Order: sequence, then C-alpha cells, then structure tokens
Amino acid sequence: MEAGVMGDAIVVQRGVSAPAWWITGVALFAAGIWGLPLIESTQFENHFFGLFYYSILAGIVLFWALPSEQRFENGQFERRFCLLGLLVLWKKTTPLSAFSEIHFEQDPNLFRKDTVWVILSGTGDEGERFAFANFSATASNMAKAQALAEALSQATGLPIKTHESAGLAE
Repeated sequence: MEAGVMGDAIVVQRGVSAPAWWITGVALFAAGIWGLPLIESTQFENHFFGLFYYSILAGIVLFWALPSEQRFENGQFERRFCLLGLLVLWKKTTPLSAFSEIHFEQDPNLFRKDTVWVILSGTGDEGERFAFANFSATASNMAKAQALAEALSQATGLPIKTHESAGLAE
C-alpha cells in the first residue's frame, strides 16, 4: 500500500447515478417511438428519411449507452466505459504516485451555468491529469464537488487546492 492511502478506501463517480442519464434514456426511447411512422409508411421517401432518422438516433444511443465511471481503489485511479453501466468494455488505470494534488477547474459556458471539474494533477507542466468528476457550477453542486474532493483527499492522502486559490466563482 502506498503512503498516505487510508485502508481499503474506495471512491466512485458513476455516470449512470446521475438522474440526467436516466432522463436522457427515456427521451431517446420516446424519440424511437416517435419515428415509427417513418418506417411504417408505404412511401419510399418516408423510408429513406426513417433510415436517416434511426441511423442518427442509433449513434446517439451508442454514446448514451457507454457512460463513464471513475474510481479510486487499492492505490489506483481507474476510468472505465461500461455498457449501460454494467459490463466493462474499456478501462485505463493510473497509479496514485502519478498525482500530487486535487484541484478544481472551471470552464465557462455561454448558455448555462459554468462547469466545475474535480481534477487530479501530477507535478510540473507535463504531469499526469485525471478528470474525476464534473458538476454544473451551482451552490449545491459546488458543495458536492468539494465533498467529493475531500473524500478523494482522505482516501489518497493528496492535498486539495482550495476554491480561493483555484480562482473559482461561486
């Protein structure tokens, strides 16, 4: 076990645990049903547009069906992509020793609240970076990001760069 790691601590951030993932799934299902008249029609033109509609919908469903999951377990950070959040299709593992701090980064958005990222960084400009989670920059989500960073800090022993020193707007 690496220095600073507390026991068998596990911290997980899953895409399928967000209500937006489930709402999007229901909306995609509804979009699939909505397009049925295109392929059930007797006109060739409708079949062509139906094929186009469902091919685009299939691409969107593919991205939706592969949510990411980030976790820290046994001194390793791991990013996985799972089919419907259940079957692991791809994963990348990075050791804790590649990182030296936990900090926050804020990306501006034009049409909605900014996005706040919980990031793990290595030393120097060329150090390893690992985006553990992202949140919409609301007061409640900032508290969630802070709580997640604190859980990661306790599990890993890495220090947290605070909101004030990271320059985040509340």
